[in-house]
Amino acid sequence: MKKKILLIVILFLVFTVLFFDWQFDASPDPGWGLNFSITHAQYLGYDWKKMYEETLDDLRPKRLRVMALWETIEPEPGQFQFNDLDYVLREAEKRNIKAIMTVGHKQPGWPECHHPGWYERLTDYQQDEAQIAMVRQTIEHFRNSAAISAWQVENEPFFQFGPECRKISKDLLAREIGLIKSLDTRPVVLTDSGEKGWWFPTAWAGADIFGSTMYRKVYHAERKKYVQYFIPPVLYRIKAGMLKYFLGVDKVIGVELQAEPWFEADVFSTPWEKQKELMNGEILKDYADYARRVGFAENYFWGVEWWYYAKHIKGDDELWQAAKRILSE
Repeated sequence: MKKKILLIVILFLVFTVLFFDWQFDASPDPGWGLNFSITHAQYLGYDWKKMYEETLDDLRPKRLRVMALWETIEPEPGQFQFNDLDYVLREAEKRNIKAIMTVGHKQPGWPECHHPGWYERLTDYQQDEAQIAMVRQTIEHFRNSAAISAWQVENEPFFQFGPECRKISKDLLAREIGLIKSLDTRPVVLTDSGEKGWWFPTAWAGADIFGSTMYRKVYHAERKKYVQYFIPPVLYRIKAGMLKYFLGVDKVIGVELQAEPWFEADVFSTPWEKQKELMNGEILKDYADYARRVGFAENYFWGVEWWYYAKHIKGDDELWQAAKRILSE
């Protein structure tokens, strides 16, 4: 009897794997793109415009993901500054590059929740209303840009990460999504952790496109060591197939494909040899091959600012050249 039950369970699992893997339409073209962060370029000590232009002209990405960080676009209540992002989108448009713009409070890049100092002095209700007002102003300002292909609302909204990062309620997220869809017809992207996220609660909130992270080796602070994720590509495809079958989400993309080291401390205090041990041209190629086997429609590398740092400060352009080859495919 036990053997029959075990056999039934095994057959059910095999059927589940095959069925949902079949539901997901794997893309033969991974559609490579780049994440670009103005603030991260500045953190590394660069003229971000110079870095950005060199990135576009030399690496020639067809896709970008850029961030409308709250602390940079509304430094004082009601005083919006969009000049830097206007420049980013103009330069992308000149080169026929399509961009996903992320809007909201929780955004890519440490410390996850991004807000100006004055936000801290508000009540919970005032914070929510200020957030909605900020999203409205951002969409209304940028909706005439031909470079924007989609709006990402928040970043991994239900995945708690980062210090003092206030939890985003389902109601507030729904208000943001509804507002954006009332102002513009371009699709809404919602994201979750590819390694730890369940995906369903996030996608259920109203995703036209679902975005997953894809990190391969990270530093585990509690264990005080680096951890390699041994996740077979088929697991991503199964989860994507489930989103399509149950929620009707046809397009799943990789919004953050790891392409720089996950630092235990920071880039400036980590020996260069250690950085290259964690990420080099061969590892980047392996990660890109892994993403191909997953089969997402698009994949956006995370780490171009570090490639630039390696090239211009360390005199090591291995990552830059490796990425250039991959992006040209």
